[in-house]
Amino acid sequence: MFRRAAVLGLLGVFLLGGACRRRVTETAAPDSVPPPSEVTAVADVGERPFAFTAADLDAWERGMKKEIELFRAAQAKAASAKTPAERAAAAQAGWETATAPEAARAIGADPARYANTRRTVDRVLETLDFQGKIAGPKELNVDAASPEMQERLGADPFAELDPASAAALRERMDRIVPIWIEYTQLTAVSG
Repeated sequence: MFRRAAVLGLLGVFLLGGACRRRVTETAAPDSVPPPSEVTAVADVGERPFAFTAADLDAWERGMKKEIELFRAAQAKAASAKTPAERAAAAQAGWETATAPEAARAIGADPARYANTRRTVDRVLETLDFQGKIAGPKELNVDAASPEMQERLGADPFAELDPASAAALRERMDRIVPIWIEYTQLTAVSG
């Protein structure tokens, strides 16, 4: 009975986490496994940012709107689930690892291009959010940040992009930032 209550309690925390703000720190061990929501969002160290096009950003906008829809559907399904297994399956359906490929297929985008664009745009917006340059929901304890993160915070995130990608993203910031903030707030888990 205790085990069941603990599992249900943890699942409840996960599902209610959408209303919470995510507190991000860079204190995890380098070999630790990232949570499912970060698997496609984190670039490998030393990896060059993906060179996306204006068409990729159009797909990003449509795809992220679809991901928001998919996440909300997963939340509703979890809320009406009758068994712990159904609730867990519904919760997993809301993870980025499930919503991103499904959204790419739904909008007719190449899943790899969509994921690469998504990862690169997320990194730029996350950096801008941590720098306080956009009003996003993420927070960072700078004192606990790794030297790599502190260096990232001191740099222009657009400078990492190729010039055409940077120009295309800057052009669309007024449309892209609100979608990113909505998705990030919706899927954030306090931790």
